[in-house]
Amino acid sequence: MHELEKTDKMEDLLSLARGPTQYVTSLSGYIVNGYRFHTEERDKSFVTQNSGVVVIGNTGQRDENMDYYGILTDVLELQYLGGKRVVLFRCKWFDVYDTIRGVKMDEYGVVSINCKRRLKTNEHFILASQANQAFYANDNVNKGWHVVLKSQPHSSYDIPSLDDAHGGSYQSEAHEASEQRSSKRQKGDI
Repeated sequence: MHELEKTDKMEDLLSLARGPTQYVTSLSGYIVNGYRFHTEERDKSFVTQNSGVVVIGNTGQRDENMDYYGILTDVLELQYLGGKRVVLFRCKWFDVYDTIRGVKMDEYGVVSINCKRRLKTNEHFILASQANQAFYANDNVNKGWHVVLKSQPHSSYDIPSLDDAHGGSYQSEAHEASEQRSSKRQKGDI
């Protein structure tokens, strides 16, 4: 079948079917879907928090989906033949099934989770492309719990070249201004 159809999709499928190589890269951070993720360990050295993960998953009952909340513990990049790569997030998942001791939603739709309660699962991995970002803030109403704040992805814009708009280059003007300041500093004018 592979010999008859040599499309990119067939090459990708064949590469995945052969399984990953023995080389796996562990990363402390990854940017995907407009989010910057850091592992829990890396987050400990920063003031900001980028290890919160939320993913939509099936509850196992019909077509019902729910949000699963967790903390990113590892980023693994699997390498396949042909240069293909798959990035996985390993997460510690919070118990979202126990609506008394694990997760609560108030009348305004604000979700709080008990970070001490873990989901009992053997499924710790998700594809990085499935991940959305969440932040966890201390819940002042429910002591020991955290309020979930879902983040919006950072927007990226296709900014037109400034050469097109003004007939000149702001980059070169900024570089010239920087060079002028540097030469003034060297002369002692600044």
